[in-house]
Amino acid sequence: MDSSPEIKTTTGSIQRPLLIPNDPTLSTPVEGAVAKPIRAQRGKQEPGLSQGMNGLYFLLASAALMFGIWFIGPRLVEEYHYAATLGRARAEYENAVTTLGYQPLKNVSYAYQLVAQRIRPSVVSVKSIRTSPYGVTEGNGLGSGVIMSADGFILTNAHVLEGASDVRIQLHDRREFSASLIGTDSTSDLALLKISAPNLKPATWGDSEGVSVGSIVWAIGSPYGFQQTVTSGIISGKDRPGDQDHPKQSLLQTDAAVNPGNSGGPLVDAQGLVIGINTSIYGDSFQGISFAVPSTTAKFVYQQLLNNGRVTRGYLGARLGEVDHRYALQMHLPDLDGARLEWVEPGSPAYFAGIRQWDIIRTWNGVDVKDYKHLFRLAEMTSPDTRVEVSLVRDGQEHLTEVTVGTLPE
Repeated sequence: MDSSPEIKTTTGSIQRPLLIPNDPTLSTPVEGAVAKPIRAQRGKQEPGLSQGMNGLYFLLASAALMFGIWFIGPRLVEEYHYAATLGRARAEYENAVTTLGYQPLKNVSYAYQLVAQRIRPSVVSVKSIRTSPYGVTEGNGLGSGVIMSADGFILTNAHVLEGASDVRIQLHDRREFSASLIGTDSTSDLALLKISAPNLKPATWGDSEGVSVGSIVWAIGSPYGFQQTVTSGIISGKDRPGDQDHPKQSLLQTDAAVNPGNSGGPLVDAQGLVIGINTSIYGDSFQGISFAVPSTTAKFVYQQLLNNGRVTRGYLGARLGEVDHRYALQMHLPDLDGARLEWVEPGSPAYFAGIRQWDIIRTWNGVDVKDYKHLFRLAEMTSPDTRVEVSLVRDGQEHLTEVTVGTLPE
């Protein structure tokens, strides 16, 4: 029978004491102790020293990484972007070479050439020779013109001929002829010349009313004496006012390059049809803004000068203004079209027709009036003594009347 003393556990069972063998330091069991084997640990450092070394290594590694990112990273990023950009540029170049080999713009380029080929034979260079009463040449003016009939009638700007005692015309094929003056119109800044020459190629009128802002246009003329120069652009605006010398003009605006010497040359559309006569620029030299007399006005003046040698315009007898939003609401108008009469001259055609101040004219002889400039053109291009039906709005009510157009005083 074992004579070792018994030890009662907390659970009430009896266990024998566990002794750590070969441990001379323990002569008696310790209550509650659990024996564990002891293994030798050779070379193990103290916990505090090991953790300190590991922290130092971590800091050094972090510093090296940050140094690499700070100094080497941008270079790597730059080289990566350079390589990517170079690769993209090479790919774009190779794609452009391949695609352009199919000539995708060939038809567009050819269309531009066709426009120039159609209109250039109709464009002339105009040289106006100015001499003093004593026969001394005082200087020459340069401009352009466009042949509008096979029998030699040429339309140009009036200011090109100002003070000229002789006018010389050079054609597309370099033939030269002396021109006679048929008539001028200071209001539109247009003039009509006549030459006697065979085998002329007249231009064809287009419709300036139908052309839209953004439409491609071409200007042809002799800027600074460089004959048969072709430039292109778009219609930038319509119904622009003229300069202080031509306040009643209503012009087309374009960004096609126009310079001194272009005056009087044609502005044509994508079919090579004349939609305007180049007349002026903004500023002393071309700045991307140039103006042309619309073909609607130019054709009217051309016919008047051709038939009569002068221009006779219709006369309404009222000062016109635009219909603003506030006034349109007061008059219960569906839009801002029409022309508001800011003043009616007593005894004028408008006055005799019963038209009064603040009336809004909406239609003229069956044509819808876009704005007051449109009405002015419609009135001036109506032959005097013509009876015209006019629709107007007064106090929100629509009325009809007839106007017998008068003659615009000179």
